[in-house]
Amino acid sequence: MIPTRFEYVAPETVAALVAALDEESRLLAGGTWVVPEMGRAESRPRRVVDLRRAGLTTISVDGSRLRLGAMCSYSDILASQEVARHAPLLHTMATSVTGGSALRNQATIGGSVAAARPQSDVPATLVALRADIIIAGPAGSRRVPAADLFLGAGRTTLAVDEVITGFQLPSERMSGHGYVKLKRGASSWPIATAAALLRLDDAGRCEDARLVLGGVEAVPVTVDLTAMLGRPPGDEELEAAAAQAAAALSAPWTDVLAPGTYRAAVTAPVAKRTLTMARANAADPSFGAAPATEEEQHG
Repeated sequence: MIPTRFEYVAPETVAALVAALDEESRLLAGGTWVVPEMGRAESRPRRVVDLRRAGLTTISVDGSRLRLGAMCSYSDILASQEVARHAPLLHTMATSVTGGSALRNQATIGGSVAAARPQSDVPATLVALRADIIIAGPAGSRRVPAADLFLGAGRTTLAVDEVITGFQLPSERMSGHGYVKLKRGASSWPIATAAALLRLDDAGRCEDARLVLGGVEAVPVTVDLTAMLGRPPGDEELEAAAAQAAAALSAPWTDVLAPGTYRAAVTAPVAKRTLTMARANAADPSFGAAPATEEEQHG
């Protein structure tokens, strides 16, 4: 039971959503964060603005870019062949989300990004995928790279009268991906996550290499893997990249799950595991290959 009174609105357009927002309002996406907080009286908004009727659940492909509505749930992501084909890293991340089918059906990708929780799976994954976040506000729409949105734990560049409406991701069909997270138990939040993408040329040399850490600092940490480019990703290269990941930490995150010192200690092995997975997937041309569409079959 929510112990405080509030106005409830469910706009059917993005323009109406924006018009309903102010510093005393609270957006409701899947509700997995907002409703418990209101139930505990930790959040007391004057108005709750429900996004569920605004048509933000579309998944589509436009050329070489994947488009996702902000209200896509984890179940929507798992059911989408477009996501499996163009962003298999996102699909793999969604399979590992804790909470069972009830949470997967309710929680949304946009809600996770807006909450900006350090332990969440989504932020670091979107940074690794070089996603653009589409934001609507009184001045219109703006696009922000995922890496530039997060300012700290629970803090983003979103203004009080802005709302995330969707995401655009370049296709990663030709990249091998890895996603690993360390947890205390099956139902706990992650202590550390690592999302990796490796693309190899015909000679097995790295054309692109990305590694983003989640949970280990207040915001996702992008690791510089420039040294891997132009050479095969052998064991020595992966060891060096894992060491680079550990060295990239400047302010390890501490919470009730683990102190910052522990997160710093596990960063290198978690990074090595996800890079090893990405290397194996990049070397296997059949990995993650979704069935060809009718258009692809006929050229």
